[in-house]
Amino acid sequence: MSLALLAGFPMAQAGASPAGTDPAQVRSLLVTIMDEKSLPVEGLTPEDVVVMENGSARDVVSLSPDRRSLTVAVLLDTSLNMGSALRLNVQGPLLSFLTSLPRDSKYALWITGDRPIKIVDYTSDVSRASRALNRVAPQGGNTLLDALVEASADLKTREGERSAVVAVTKIGIEVSSRDRYRVVDEAFANAPLFMALEIEEGAKSFESGTKESALGPEEFFRNIPPYPYVLSQLTKKTGGVYERLLSSMAVGPALQRVVAALRAQYRLRYATLPEIKHRKLEVRVSRPGVRVRIRPPTGDFLEE
Repeated sequence: MSLALLAGFPMAQAGASPAGTDPAQVRSLLVTIMDEKSLPVEGLTPEDVVVMENGSARDVVSLSPDRRSLTVAVLLDTSLNMGSALRLNVQGPLLSFLTSLPRDSKYALWITGDRPIKIVDYTSDVSRASRALNRVAPQGGNTLLDALVEASADLKTREGERSAVVAVTKIGIEVSSRDRYRVVDEAFANAPLFMALEIEEGAKSFESGTKESALGPEEFFRNIPPYPYVLSQLTKKTGGVYERLLSSMAVGPALQRVVAALRAQYRLRYATLPEIKHRKLEVRVSRPGVRVRIRPPTGDFLEE
């Protein structure tokens, strides 16, 4: 049995309700289900899943792979700090990542040196990314925080599709003037799934050494550098993947794990009580070694 992350946000989803079930009591979730090798778990049925809500088992109405069109905004750190790693260890794996996306996916490519620029608009043609990246040279500071907000807002205009933001960045100087808390709130409000790879090569890894209880939550979070705080919050809130890599040479395998997570998504519907205000969820799968992430969706108790 595996335990899911905690979540509590309802979302609309298509599908008929079973006899005797009030549609207003059917709640929908997006879940990512992977095995111990970080590979997608396929062929699951509603009988394979148990939903626990505030400690009570709920009836599973349906479980099906999420096959909606996927649009991905890829944010690539092209600041001077990325240096030679961009060509040597990042560009090739990034193109392989785009090639490996689920069928019918589209991507946009953003760079974050000095200011966020979308250098490739949404397309399935990976050769466009290759040509665009060949014209890019690392320069300036990093504007990742601005890019997270702008790219997620850009994805918001494509409602009805499955969407994700995938960021590949290196620890360095952030030149954005945005407040980290507002970045999280603004980007999360646009509701894409966030995936992030943060390269710590050549930088001192952040380890607090002081517990939040000793400093107080406000001072504790002020001491966390912007990238770890923002990326960890966005990926946690959306059920995404956040990896901190010791070397840029690890980008390739990490991006393939991101692809696997995107291929491992299910849409799950279960019967519940609409008057519940605070929900603590567990999703258990009756297969050994399975890990489940719940993506907190938006909306209310609606049926399309």
